[in-house]
Amino acid sequence: MSPPPNRFSLVALLVLLISLIPARQSDAGMAGGFTRTGAPHAVPTNPPVSETSFVSIAGPSPFDRIGLHRLAGANRAGPPVLYLPGTNMNGELPLDDPRHWLPLYLAVNGCDVWSIDYRTHFIAPRTPQAALAQLRGWTAAMFVSDIDTAANFILRTTRQPQLFVMGFSRGAAFAYLYAASHPQKVRGLIILDGFVLQHAAMAGLTERNSETYATDIGGRSLTYDKRKALLEAVIRDPDGPAPIPEYRTARENLDHVVYESRAFGGRGGLADPLGGYSDAVTLARVLITYDRFWPTVQDREDPMTAAMRQRLARSKIPVLAFASTNIGPGWSANVQRAASATGSNPDVIVLSGWGHLDLLCGTHAESRIYVPALAWLRRHAAAKAGSVPARKTSADSSAAAWRPAPTSRDISR
Repeated sequence: MSPPPNRFSLVALLVLLISLIPARQSDAGMAGGFTRTGAPHAVPTNPPVSETSFVSIAGPSPFDRIGLHRLAGANRAGPPVLYLPGTNMNGELPLDDPRHWLPLYLAVNGCDVWSIDYRTHFIAPRTPQAALAQLRGWTAAMFVSDIDTAANFILRTTRQPQLFVMGFSRGAAFAYLYAASHPQKVRGLIILDGFVLQHAAMAGLTERNSETYATDIGGRSLTYDKRKALLEAVIRDPDGPAPIPEYRTARENLDHVVYESRAFGGRGGLADPLGGYSDAVTLARVLITYDRFWPTVQDREDPMTAAMRQRLARSKIPVLAFASTNIGPGWSANVQRAASATGSNPDVIVLSGWGHLDLLCGTHAESRIYVPALAWLRRHAAAKAGSVPARKTSADSSAAAWRPAPTSRDISR
C-alpha cells in the first residue's frame, strides 16, 4: 500500500505552479515594466506610421502612472528618440499632420520615436486641490527617475545601448537633468526652446506664486472651462462666433489670447499667429490635449546640483538647440548658454520673431526645425557608428542635404 500524500509537498507544488503563471499586467507595472494598453493605432501618413501606447504603474496612487507612446513605421532604423513634452503636456499624438508635429515627422522619416506621459497625465481634470497633496513630492528628481524607467524599457525593447533625448520647454530641462544623471545612456540632445530654470534666470517668463499643491492650466480670467470652450470653438468652426464678444471670430479670439499671454511676455512669447508664425486651429488641437495640473514644487526648486553640472560638463554629449526670441531678451541667451553645458560644441539655431509654440508646431517649423533636426539625428547616429563624421548643422545646409519622405496633409485630429 502506497504512503499517504504529504500535504506540505502538495502545497509546495501548488506554490511552484502559481509562480510559473505569467504576472498580471498590473503586477508587471508595479515591477517597473510597461504593458501595452491596446492594439497599435494606424496614423494616416505617407509612408504609414503606427502609434502603440504603454503604461507603467509607478506607485499605489491612481496618479502614479507613466505612459509611453511609440511612433514608428516599417522603415525605422537607428537609435530610438525619446521625446519629453513641456509643462502640462503629455506624449499623446495631437495631430496627424507631420508638418506640424516633430515626433510624427521624425517617425515618418524612419526614426523610432517614443513620447512620455508624465504622472500629471493621469490626474482627472475635475480632481479637487485637496486630493492633490501627494504632488508635494513630485519633484523634478522624481520625474527624471520616471524618465529613466521609460528609457530603460525603450532600450530593452529596441536592444539599443543609447538613445537620443528631445525635449520641449520644461521637457528640455528634464533632458539636461536626465543626461546629467545618466550620460552613458544618451547619444545626443535635441533642445526645443528650454533650459534648466533657475529663479535668477527666468527673464521674461513669470510664474504665479501659489500655495496650492498644483498649478492650474486655467487662469483667473480664462478659467479651465472657458479655455476648453474656446479651444473647442476654434476646432469646430474657427470662423464662427468668438466666445469673448470683443473678437469677431473664434480664431481671432485665440490668436490674441496666445499672443498676449502675460506669462510669456505678452508679445507673441507663447506663439505669434498674428505674425503668421502659427495657425489657430493647429494651436487649438495641441493646446486642448494639455493636462490640467502641474506640481508647484517644481517651480520652487533648483534641480541641477553642482555634482550633476560637473558630470554633464564631462559628458561631451552632442547638442542641437533651437531658441525663440519673443519671450524676452534673455531667453534665447539662456537657451544658448545651456546648450554648452555638456562640454561639447553645440549647434544652436536662434529664430528671431518666433514664439515658444511656433518652434513646436508652427507654420514654418517643418523647414526651419524638423528638417535640420532629422539631418542632425542622422549624422550623429552615423558618426557614433563610425560611418561618417558629424558636422556642424545649419538650417539652410540641412534642408538641402537631406530629402525627407513626403508627408500627409491631414489634420483630422
